[in-house]
Amino acid sequence: MSSGSRYSVAALLTATIVAGLLQPAYSQESGASMTKPLDGGSLDIMLEPISSQSNNVTFRVAFLNPNSTVVHEHQDYDFIIKQGETEIFSAAKKLNQPLIHNVNGTIKIPYNFSQNGDYTVEVRVLGLGFPPIPINPETATFPVQVTPEFPVGMIGVVAALVGAAIVATRKFKLF
Repeated sequence: MSSGSRYSVAALLTATIVAGLLQPAYSQESGASMTKPLDGGSLDIMLEPISSQSNNVTFRVAFLNPNSTVVHEHQDYDFIIKQGETEIFSAAKKLNQPLIHNVNGTIKIPYNFSQNGDYTVEVRVLGLGFPPIPINPETATFPVQVTPEFPVGMIGVVAALVGAAIVATRKFKLF
């Protein structure tokens, strides 16, 4: 095997190892959903985080009839993100509204986390049906942990892997 082929195989092996080390920005598996009932029991809330690049996450939310997978249409709600006890995002406030009315029973809300850490997503429902019937606010909360996409310490690991792969192919003539 030519030396160019050896380096190509070593580079491919290293790229495969590095790809396995990369993790999404959102610590829960992207696309994995979590379902919880509202604290008053009126609906179940399904939250599915979908991470893209960096710390950008789109949250897919479905309002479900209790104990089922049937989507419930027409809710008045707010989608809130907290860091500790501090509210850092409110979908209703972002729209300059006291609450938002949802017709279809599912929504997608994008958010860019400015820093890594532990957060809480809170879905607060204040009315059901059309015309809306006000209810006492009911809430479902979900823990969210934002982690680095590619930790700085991993650069050293990757460099060591690349070096080791090149040395191994030269010294032991593996390919």
